[in-house]
Amino acid sequence: MAAKPVYVHLGLPKTGTTYIQSALWGSREKLASTGCLVPGERSAASWLAASDLLGRRPQGTDVPAVVGRWSDFVEAIRGWDGDRVILSQELLGSATKRQAQRMVKSLSPCDVHVVVTVRDLARTLPSVWQQEIRKGRTWTWGEFVSAVQDPDRGPATAGVAFWLRFDVQRLLKLWDGVVQAANIHVVIVPPGGAPADALLARFAEATGVDRAVLTGTQPVANTAVGMAEAEVLRRLNVGLAGGLNERQYARAVVQAVVPALQERTSSTRGQLPVGHRSWVADRSEDLVAFLDRHPYHVVGDLTDLTPPVGASAPDPDALGEAELVQPLTDALVAVCTTYGKYWSQARRREEAGATGVRTRFTSRA
Repeated sequence: MAAKPVYVHLGLPKTGTTYIQSALWGSREKLASTGCLVPGERSAASWLAASDLLGRRPQGTDVPAVVGRWSDFVEAIRGWDGDRVILSQELLGSATKRQAQRMVKSLSPCDVHVVVTVRDLARTLPSVWQQEIRKGRTWTWGEFVSAVQDPDRGPATAGVAFWLRFDVQRLLKLWDGVVQAANIHVVIVPPGGAPADALLARFAEATGVDRAVLTGTQPVANTAVGMAEAEVLRRLNVGLAGGLNERQYARAVVQAVVPALQERTSSTRGQLPVGHRSWVADRSEDLVAFLDRHPYHVVGDLTDLTPPVGASAPDPDALGEAELVQPLTDALVAVCTTYGKYWSQARRREEAGATGVRTRFTSRA
């Protein structure tokens, strides 16, 4: 009898992982009826299990909530009498080779497969820069992209950190040998404008599940902003100069300013700024050649990894003040509106509290 295949989806980040995980969890019962297990009693269980395997104790999580979680997963996987298992958790993409070997050994005698979703560098770069800006970073686009081109030229938190998360070749080389090359599946994220469910179709093909069963979700809404809007946010971070703590920043900036910038539709989103296509194309072609040389199971079109011709966004470092006035105005409107709403809510609470005090004293009289 053939060993039961266990498909471990490692990410990468920014490759529709949340969408895939939502689809897997939403289709969990239907998948189980076809013989496919999505392990865990809730969607966050895989994160706790991966943390346990990697020896991590996430901040704010009790140790008892983590210890033993991987063993629970292994027990459930081994005890499954269906024909396959799918585990999607991008935290496992940060495993060392020794940790990867330990994972595969713990799942023996199952036949472990690795699934890696890969997105083109041209869309990944602006997406990651914006994500970091939304965390309060102040790097200019030029500083960030220079550090990615050459990590020795910029802050380690930009360039080195980027390649630790997005070096596809390093990740595949690490797992090649831990599992058979034929058990490594590379899913190419479809280009912008592709049908909404194209990524799920490719993921289903890589893992051998029925695409008709893998449903129950809608693609996550695009939360990106235009490059002009991102530059406004970066300048706001510079002005704040770390004056807000993490919770204050989340409330005032992430929950108030960012949504207002996301509502703007005039800017290009997710496109590589002008002047960078050449080196990005070189890096992309190097990855395509690497995948061509190895016997991995590639699902999708390798040309989707190369930057599209013609599509580009303005360089945010070169934007003039006039181009930033409107997004800045929108940000100010959002802050004023949010402050006004919070003030009204606080006033009502104060009035309700004062009324309660008067009522208590009156009743005592």
